[in-house]
Amino acid sequence: MSLTKEEAQFVEFLGSFPQFYKKAHEIAENTKGISILPMENGENEFKMYALDDICHSCKIFKEGSLLITPKTTDAIWYKKENNNFFIFLIEFKGDFLCKTSTKCTLVEAVDKLKVKNERLNDELEHELFLLDKVVSKYSDKMLNGLAHKPLETVTIALPLIYEEYYEKNKNNVEYLDIREFLKNSRIVYRVVSISDKYEPNRQRSRGRSYRCSNMIPSICRRLAQEKHDRELDSSYESSLQTYHRRYEKAGIVYSAGFVDNVAFNNFIENYLK
Repeated sequence: MSLTKEEAQFVEFLGSFPQFYKKAHEIAENTKGISILPMENGENEFKMYALDDICHSCKIFKEGSLLITPKTTDAIWYKKENNNFFIFLIEFKGDFLCKTSTKCTLVEAVDKLKVKNERLNDELEHELFLLDKVVSKYSDKMLNGLAHKPLETVTIALPLIYEEYYEKNKNNVEYLDIREFLKNSRIVYRVVSISDKYEPNRQRSRGRSYRCSNMIPSICRRLAQEKHDRELDSSYESSLQTYHRRYEKAGIVYSAGFVDNVAFNNFIENYLK
């Protein structure tokens, strides 16, 4: 592909992290070393850069003895097509995004405790008072993380990683206005999650441990309307779509969406190669 000077500088910047140039199924591994991506017949062998790993290697995010990193996507890749430079931000999530937020689970649990409290002559009144305060401030960690990752990757992580890179190499590389470059590039964000029909080999004999359901407790539906809080009665995917539309309208990303883990190899073939 024919690159402009700025595009070549960006590619060289990513290339300065060869130790984090990994196969997709490796980047998609959880802390136990289990990948959410199928690997039959050489699938998901395509290499990208492990952005989380790059981020954790940078001293710029250290605050004293702590490493405080921004929320970044798991992987980053690029492609030049029809004179457009695309930057792909990929997040691998080993969970079912078709299910409802844990906020609904918390609300349902508190509601059940209130019923029990009536039978116990208000013995749990103080605890329920405290729980109501928690519920009013609670927001799902996984939802927030997935919503913030493309924002912090583009506006915080990549600019600061580049700043550290440039300081180390300024005698050998020409400066790139990374923020302007990212603004002019086409950022594509994809969340890769587990398909409801997916059964990895090691689990096929055990049966599926989870199936997504559209059954939402009535208390969650009622509070969602009263509080104008769609997190209570929407799936993760549905809630995230709202964020994605805003990012696209604001020009922060060119495109945002979802890919099932079983379909990611097709995404590689059709878009990343």
